[in-house]
This record gives sequence, structure tokens and C-alpha cells, in this order.
Amino acid sequence: MTLRILIAVLVVYGSLALGKDTPKVHARFFNDSAKAVTFYVDGHFGCSVPANPEENLAYCDKEIVIGKHRLSVEGPKLQHQSCDLFVVQGTHAEANLSKGERLHCSGVFGNGP
Repeated sequence: MTLRILIAVLVVYGSLALGKDTPKVHARFFNDSAKAVTFYVDGHFGCSVPANPEENLAYCDKEIVIGKHRLSVEGPKLQHQSCDLFVVQGTHAEANLSKGERLHCSGVFGNGP
């Protein structure tokens, strides 16, 4: 029984240690809509941006790991939308909720802003 617990602890610790070394890239989430929005990465909270009727470059930032992601938005009276994006080393991710409340995602060369 003690051996099983020790092995379980080592597996969990090893998994956490591997996650620290995983390469990450920059992601920036823009909100040009007149509604507040919350951005999600793979179903997990990413960041929030308040309503932006002035379209004055309201955004938030997050680091995400390299690989395939589903970016999505939610907010009051806002249609749920998502898009798939694959990011690699040397790129960064951008998602933009437009004034017309359409979500656009893109991978951009360069390390980001």
C-alpha cells in the first residue's frame, strides 16, 4: 500500500515538473465590441476585457503552451463563439472580438507584443 502511494506521488510530481518546462507563447485577446467579454482557452478562464464601445484597443494577455487550442468567448447577451488555433514556437496568438461581435483568431509570426 505504501509503495502504491509513493508511486502515485512520484507520477503526480513528475507531471507537474514537466509542465513547468513546456514552451509557452504569448496570447493577446482584443475586445472591440460594446459588450464585456471573457475569453477562454480550452474551456479554462483566460482573461476578461470590459465593454469597449470606443474601440480603443482594450485587451488582455495570457501565456499559453505551444500546440492546438480552442479559443472562445462568453459574456452577457453575447453569442458563444469559438475557433481552433495551432501555435508553434516563434509565433503568438491573437483573438479579436470585433465591433460586430464576431470572433477572429490568428497565429502571428513573432514573439508578440
